[in-house]
Amino acid sequence: MRLYPVEFSAALSALTAAAEVVALRDRVQQALALIGISKTYFLAPLTLDPRVGRVVTNAGFPEAWAQRYTASLYRLDPLPPVALTTAGAFFWPSDNAEERLDARQRRYLALAVRFGMGRMIGCACYGPHGRSGFLGAAWPLERLPEADELHWVQAVTQLSFQQYCRIHQQQAAYPALSARELEVLGWMCEGKSNPVIAQIVGVAPSSVDVYVRRIFAKLNVTDRTAACLRGYSLGYTVSGDYRQLVEGLAEQGLAGGDAEISFTPPR
Repeated sequence: MRLYPVEFSAALSALTAAAEVVALRDRVQQALALIGISKTYFLAPLTLDPRVGRVVTNAGFPEAWAQRYTASLYRLDPLPPVALTTAGAFFWPSDNAEERLDARQRRYLALAVRFGMGRMIGCACYGPHGRSGFLGAAWPLERLPEADELHWVQAVTQLSFQQYCRIHQQQAAYPALSARELEVLGWMCEGKSNPVIAQIVGVAPSSVDVYVRRIFAKLNVTDRTAACLRGYSLGYTVSGDYRQLVEGLAEQGLAGGDAEISFTPPR
Protein backbone atom coordinates (compact mmCIF):
# COMPACT_ATOMS: atom_id res chain seq x y z
CA MET A 1 0.00 0.00 0.00
CA ARG A 2 1.21 3.47 -0.83
CA LEU A 3 -0.24 5.90 1.62
CA TYR A 4 1.36 9.30 1.83
CA PRO A 5 1.78 10.75 5.34
CA VAL A 6 -0.06 13.95 4.36
CA GLU A 7 -3.12 12.00 3.25
CA PHE A 8 -2.95 9.81 6.35
CA SER A 9 -2.77 12.77 8.71
CA ALA A 10 -5.46 14.76 6.90
CA ALA A 11 -7.89 11.84 6.94
CA LEU A 12 -7.46 11.25 10.68
CA SER A 13 -7.76 14.97 11.42
CA ALA A 14 -11.00 15.09 9.45
CA LEU A 15 -12.40 12.24 11.54
CA THR A 16 -11.69 13.97 14.83
CA ALA A 17 -13.18 17.23 13.55
CA ALA A 18 -16.56 15.74 12.61
CA ALA A 19 -19.29 17.37 14.69
CA GLU A 20 -22.23 15.17 13.71
CA VAL A 21 -22.80 11.57 12.70
CA VAL A 22 -23.52 12.06 8.98
CA ALA A 23 -20.29 13.99 8.48
CA LEU A 24 -18.38 11.38 10.47
CA ARG A 25 -19.76 8.56 8.32
CA ASP A 26 -18.74 10.38 5.14
CA ARG A 27 -15.22 10.98 6.44
CA VAL A 28 -14.85 7.33 7.40
CA GLN A 29 -15.68 6.41 3.82
CA GLN A 30 -13.20 8.96 2.51
CA ALA A 31 -10.46 7.62 4.78
CA LEU A 32 -11.05 4.01 3.77
CA ALA A 33 -11.24 4.99 0.10
CA LEU A 34 -7.52 5.73 0.33
CA ILE A 35 -6.95 1.96 0.19
CA GLY A 36 -9.77 1.26 -2.25
CA ILE A 37 -12.58 0.38 0.19
CA SER A 38 -15.97 1.82 -0.77
CA LYS A 39 -18.51 -0.44 1.00
CA THR A 40 -18.85 -0.74 4.77
CA TYR A 41 -21.34 -1.47 7.47
CA PHE A 42 -21.25 -0.65 11.16
CA LEU A 43 -22.90 -2.71 13.89
CA ALA A 44 -23.42 -1.81 17.55
CA PRO A 45 -23.28 -3.02 20.22
CA LEU A 46 -20.76 -5.80 19.72
CA THR A 47 -22.05 -8.78 21.70
CA LEU A 48 -22.66 -12.51 21.39
CA ASP A 49 -26.10 -12.24 22.99
CA PRO A 50 -28.65 -12.69 20.15
CA ARG A 51 -31.39 -11.07 22.23
CA VAL A 52 -29.70 -7.68 22.08
CA GLY A 53 -30.96 -5.46 19.27
CA ARG A 54 -28.45 -3.87 16.95
CA VAL A 55 -28.03 -0.50 15.30
CA VAL A 56 -26.80 -1.06 11.75
CA THR A 57 -25.37 1.65 9.51
CA ASN A 58 -24.99 0.72 5.85
CA ALA A 59 -22.66 2.60 3.52
CA GLY A 60 -22.51 1.20 0.01
CA PHE A 61 -24.10 -2.24 0.29
CA PRO A 62 -27.51 -2.92 -1.31
CA GLU A 63 -30.45 -1.70 0.73
CA ALA A 64 -32.13 -5.10 0.35
CA TRP A 65 -29.26 -6.65 2.32
CA ALA A 66 -29.37 -3.90 4.97
CA GLN A 67 -33.08 -4.43 5.62
CA ARG A 68 -32.73 -8.18 6.00
CA TYR A 69 -29.59 -7.81 8.08
CA THR A 70 -31.22 -5.38 10.51
CA ALA A 71 -34.29 -7.60 10.83
CA SER A 72 -32.55 -10.89 11.58
CA LEU A 73 -29.38 -11.71 9.65
CA TYR A 74 -27.12 -9.91 12.13
CA ARG A 75 -27.62 -12.93 14.39
CA LEU A 76 -25.92 -15.18 11.82
CA ASP A 77 -23.05 -12.94 10.73
CA PRO A 78 -19.84 -14.72 11.84
CA LEU A 79 -17.59 -11.68 11.53
CA PRO A 80 -18.58 -9.78 14.72
CA PRO A 81 -18.00 -12.87 16.91
CA VAL A 82 -14.57 -13.32 15.32
CA ALA A 83 -13.82 -9.65 16.08
CA LEU A 84 -14.52 -10.25 19.77
CA THR A 85 -11.57 -12.64 19.96
CA THR A 86 -9.23 -10.93 17.48
CA ALA A 87 -6.75 -8.15 18.20
CA GLY A 88 -6.96 -5.62 15.40
CA ALA A 89 -8.46 -5.84 11.94
CA PHE A 90 -8.67 -9.23 10.22
CA PHE A 91 -9.37 -10.53 6.74
CA TRP A 92 -12.14 -13.01 5.93
CA PRO A 93 -12.10 -15.73 4.72
CA SER A 94 -8.89 -16.65 6.50
CA ASP A 95 -7.23 -20.05 6.71
CA ASN A 96 -9.58 -22.73 8.07
CA ALA A 97 -12.29 -20.11 8.49
CA GLU A 98 -15.07 -22.41 7.33
CA GLU A 99 -14.29 -24.89 10.09
CA ARG A 100 -15.51 -22.37 12.68
CA LEU A 101 -18.95 -21.94 11.14
CA ASP A 102 -22.20 -23.75 11.74
CA ALA A 103 -24.67 -24.52 8.96
CA ARG A 104 -26.71 -21.34 9.46
CA GLN A 105 -23.61 -19.14 9.28
CA ARG A 106 -22.50 -20.86 6.08
CA ARG A 107 -25.90 -20.13 4.54
CA TYR A 108 -25.56 -16.50 5.60
CA LEU A 109 -22.16 -16.19 3.93
CA ALA A 110 -23.48 -17.77 0.75
CA LEU A 111 -26.15 -15.09 0.71
CA ALA A 112 -23.66 -12.34 1.60
CA VAL A 113 -21.50 -13.21 -1.42
CA ARG A 114 -24.42 -12.24 -3.65
CA PHE A 115 -24.27 -8.76 -2.13
CA GLY A 116 -20.54 -8.27 -2.68
CA MET A 117 -19.43 -9.49 0.75
CA GLY A 118 -17.34 -12.51 -0.18
CA ARG A 119 -14.04 -10.91 0.88
CA MET A 120 -14.25 -8.79 4.01
CA ILE A 121 -12.13 -6.94 6.53
CA GLY A 122 -13.57 -6.84 10.03
CA CYS A 123 -12.56 -4.84 13.07
CA ALA A 124 -13.92 -4.37 16.58
CA CYS A 125 -13.87 -0.93 18.18
CA TYR A 126 -14.22 0.12 21.80
CA GLY A 127 -15.19 3.33 23.53
CA PRO A 128 -15.74 4.69 27.03
CA HIS A 129 -18.08 3.07 29.57
CA GLY A 130 -18.13 -0.31 27.91
CA ARG A 131 -19.37 0.83 24.51
CA SER A 132 -18.37 -1.30 21.55
CA GLY A 133 -19.05 -1.77 17.86
CA PHE A 134 -17.95 -3.56 14.71
CA LEU A 135 -16.96 -2.36 11.25
CA GLY A 136 -17.17 -4.66 8.24
CA ALA A 137 -15.63 -3.53 4.95
CA ALA A 138 -15.70 -5.21 1.54
CA TRP A 139 -12.16 -5.80 0.29
CA PRO A 140 -12.23 -4.98 -3.45
CA LEU A 141 -8.93 -6.50 -4.60
CA GLU A 142 -8.07 -10.08 -5.53
CA ARG A 143 -4.88 -10.04 -3.49
CA LEU A 144 -4.82 -10.28 0.28
CA PRO A 145 -4.67 -6.98 2.17
CA GLU A 146 -1.23 -6.03 3.40
CA ALA A 147 -0.48 -5.58 7.08
CA ASP A 148 -0.40 -1.78 6.87
CA GLU A 149 -3.77 -1.79 5.10
CA LEU A 150 -5.27 -3.78 7.97
CA HIS A 151 -3.64 -1.35 10.39
CA TRP A 152 -5.20 1.55 8.52
CA VAL A 153 -8.68 0.01 8.79
CA GLN A 154 -8.09 -0.52 12.50
CA ALA A 155 -6.93 3.06 13.03
CA VAL A 156 -9.87 4.54 11.14
CA THR A 157 -12.38 2.27 12.87
CA GLN A 158 -11.18 2.93 16.40
CA LEU A 159 -10.66 6.68 15.98
CA SER A 160 -14.03 7.17 14.29
CA PHE A 161 -15.84 5.20 17.00
CA GLN A 162 -14.24 7.30 19.71
CA GLN A 163 -15.37 10.42 17.87
CA TYR A 164 -18.87 8.91 17.58
CA CYS A 165 -18.87 8.43 21.36
CA ARG A 166 -17.82 12.05 21.85
CA ILE A 167 -20.68 13.25 19.65
CA HIS A 168 -23.14 11.24 21.72
CA GLN A 169 -21.41 11.74 25.03
CA GLN A 170 -23.81 11.76 27.94
CA GLN A 171 -23.53 14.87 30.05
CA ALA A 172 -24.66 13.21 33.30
CA ALA A 173 -22.06 13.16 36.05
CA TYR A 174 -20.81 9.74 37.05
CA PRO A 175 -20.98 8.73 40.72
CA ALA A 176 -17.90 9.17 42.86
CA LEU A 177 -16.95 6.17 44.99
CA SER A 178 -14.73 6.51 48.03
CA ALA A 179 -11.45 4.60 48.26
CA ARG A 180 -13.04 2.06 50.62
CA GLU A 181 -16.06 1.63 48.34
CA LEU A 182 -13.77 1.03 45.37
CA GLU A 183 -11.89 -1.58 47.38
CA VAL A 184 -15.10 -3.36 48.39
CA LEU A 185 -16.40 -3.22 44.82
CA GLY A 186 -13.18 -4.78 43.55
CA TRP A 187 -13.42 -7.71 45.95
CA MET A 188 -17.12 -8.04 45.23
CA CYS A 189 -16.31 -8.43 41.53
CA GLU A 190 -13.79 -11.12 42.47
CA GLY A 191 -16.73 -13.13 43.83
CA LYS A 192 -15.95 -12.60 47.50
CA SER A 193 -18.83 -12.67 49.98
CA ASN A 194 -19.40 -9.84 52.44
CA PRO A 195 -17.93 -11.78 55.42
CA VAL A 196 -14.82 -12.65 53.41
CA ILE A 197 -14.44 -9.04 52.23
CA ALA A 198 -14.67 -7.95 55.88
CA GLN A 199 -11.75 -10.24 56.77
CA ILE A 200 -9.66 -9.05 53.81
CA VAL A 201 -10.29 -5.35 54.37
CA GLY A 202 -10.11 -5.59 58.14
CA VAL A 203 -13.51 -4.14 59.09
CA ALA A 204 -16.66 -5.47 60.68
CA PRO A 205 -19.08 -7.42 58.43
CA SER A 206 -21.75 -4.85 59.21
CA SER A 207 -19.49 -2.14 57.77
CA VAL A 208 -19.13 -4.08 54.54
CA ASP A 209 -22.91 -4.37 54.36
CA VAL A 210 -23.11 -0.58 54.60
CA TYR A 211 -20.47 -0.11 51.89
CA VAL A 212 -22.29 -2.51 49.58
CA ARG A 213 -25.59 -0.65 50.06
CA ARG A 214 -23.84 2.62 49.29
CA ILE A 215 -22.29 1.14 46.15
CA PHE A 216 -25.70 -0.10 44.98
CA ALA A 217 -27.22 3.33 45.56
CA LYS A 218 -24.45 5.25 43.82
CA LEU A 219 -24.38 2.92 40.81
CA ASN A 220 -28.19 2.76 40.67
CA VAL A 221 -28.29 -1.05 40.78
CA THR A 222 -29.97 -3.63 43.01
CA ASP A 223 -27.66 -6.64 42.97
CA ARG A 224 -23.98 -7.59 42.98
CA THR A 225 -23.84 -8.72 39.35
CA ALA A 226 -25.26 -5.44 38.07
CA ALA A 227 -22.89 -3.51 40.34
CA CYS A 228 -19.88 -5.34 38.90
CA LEU A 229 -20.99 -4.82 35.31
CA ARG A 230 -21.52 -1.13 36.01
CA GLY A 231 -18.17 -0.92 37.75
CA TYR A 232 -16.37 -2.52 34.79
CA SER A 233 -18.04 -0.22 32.27
CA LEU A 234 -17.17 2.90 34.27
CA GLY A 235 -13.59 1.80 34.83
CA TYR A 236 -13.97 1.56 38.62
CA THR A 237 -12.54 -1.95 38.69
CA VAL A 238 -10.90 -4.51 36.39
CA SER A 239 -11.40 -8.19 35.73
CA GLY A 240 -9.56 -10.93 37.55
CA ASP A 241 -7.68 -11.79 34.35
CA TYR A 242 -6.10 -8.35 34.32
CA ARG A 243 -5.19 -8.59 37.98
CA GLN A 244 -3.47 -11.92 37.30
CA LEU A 245 -1.59 -10.38 34.37
CA VAL A 246 -0.28 -7.53 36.52
CA GLU A 247 0.65 -9.90 39.34
CA GLY A 248 2.46 -12.16 36.89
CA LEU A 249 4.42 -9.25 35.44
CA ALA A 250 5.31 -8.07 38.93
CA GLU A 251 6.69 -11.51 39.79
CA GLN A 252 8.84 -11.34 36.65
CA GLY A 253 10.01 -7.84 37.50
CA LEU A 254 8.25 -6.37 34.44
CA ALA A 255 5.63 -4.21 36.12
CA GLY A 256 6.58 -0.60 36.79
CA GLY A 257 10.08 0.82 37.02
CA ASP A 258 12.12 1.06 33.86
CA ALA A 259 10.83 -2.18 32.33
CA GLU A 260 9.71 -2.04 28.72
CA ILE A 261 7.21 -4.44 27.18
CA SER A 262 7.01 -4.82 23.41
CA PHE A 263 3.85 -5.91 21.64
CA THR A 264 3.73 -7.37 18.14
CA PRO A 265 1.45 -5.24 15.92
CA PRO A 266 -1.79 -7.03 14.99
CA ARG A 267 -1.77 -8.69 11.61
